[in-house]
Amino acid sequence: MSITAPDYYPKFRCTGTQCEDTCCSGWWNIGVDRNTYARYEQISEPALAPLFKLALGKDSQPDTRDDSNYGYMRMKPDGGCYFLQADHLCAIHIQLGLSALADSCRLYPRYLNRFGNQQENSLGISCPEAARLVLLNPQPMQITTIETQAGIDDKPFRSYSFPLQGEGDPQQIAILNDFRAVLIAILQMRELSLGARMMMLGFFLEDASAILHAEKFAHASELVPVLENYVGMLAHPVQIEAQFSQINPDLPYKLKIVANMLETSLGGRASPRFLECLQAAQAGLGDAGSAVANYTAAHADYYLPFFKDKSYIFENYLVNQMLNRLFPFTRGSFLDLYRELVFNMSLVRVLLVGIAGHRRGLDESIVIQTFQTFARNSNHNRGHLDNLLASLAPGKQDSFVSVMWMLKE
Repeated sequence: MSITAPDYYPKFRCTGTQCEDTCCSGWWNIGVDRNTYARYEQISEPALAPLFKLALGKDSQPDTRDDSNYGYMRMKPDGGCYFLQADHLCAIHIQLGLSALADSCRLYPRYLNRFGNQQENSLGISCPEAARLVLLNPQPMQITTIETQAGIDDKPFRSYSFPLQGEGDPQQIAILNDFRAVLIAILQMRELSLGARMMMLGFFLEDASAILHAEKFAHASELVPVLENYVGMLAHPVQIEAQFSQINPDLPYKLKIVANMLETSLGGRASPRFLECLQAAQAGLGDAGSAVANYTAAHADYYLPFFKDKSYIFENYLVNQMLNRLFPFTRGSFLDLYRELVFNMSLVRVLLVGIAGHRRGLDESIVIQTFQTFARNSNHNRGHLDNLLASLAPGKQDSFVSVMWMLKE
């Protein structure tokens, strides 16, 4: 099986003791695969056995179809792993070796996906080093073929798979791969503003969804005219930008939605580094009465000067989210997943504008911290998408178009 990955992937190396936000803390939901769980139950080493009794838990109804989440690791009350040493290294790794780690620990922050008969690897930006590799490259992200890595690519673990059963019809998979390529091409269309790209992405997904989810849908080849149509549209960026300019913003409502999301979904058990970002953003935006004025000023004076030539950071974030999740073929409807993408981008933007106002400017360090800690508190939060959808008023969630107001400032 060949393996494809973004061009940054082979460059990743865990920074170990130098990591500023170790993956061994933060109230993670750490799954333990069935084989590792059985091994941990038999551990007799005096220094480790008591810790396994505290940490190791078994799902009351483990999914027999998915051995990767047979059990789990409990976290300490402070959110740290019981096996995290003072030097930020893992006691299991030190005493028993790399092979003793559960798949989730050994593979993080990698996403190992399967699309048809193709394995696709990428990195999640909840890891600081991965976030730097993913976000800070000014060149458009490229997909390349990589060599297999022993102990990683030979594991049965998969983050996401499509189709869920078997490899599927190769012809249909090939067309759906073309569909995914057009999604990325839209996001990497730098002649357009980021908001206009996201608008076009929504229209494309809406048209594709109408075909793929139609009652009489028979074959992915029905998508080909839509693909050709949107590829042709990319040759007319001026018209697309003009269409985007007609969308009306609603900044007061946007700030209200963001504040609600941060409180209900992301702020409850915020890690210390994410809490720094939340507090700085809150200080920069002020209370509800002054938030709109403060946001507008900070956006113009501090946010735009930094991002004027660095919109590739958000572009890389969006493209990488697509790669991580096999977007939009897993986890929900096209509309819900598009809504999540739009709102996550807007949440991060609001945070960065508030932080910029508080700090009187931005630098790469605080931008990476914001994206990375936001990812830790959203990408690994099973209720995040549900909370996001619940936060919308009924009139705001009828269609792709009704979400696009979030793209405007």
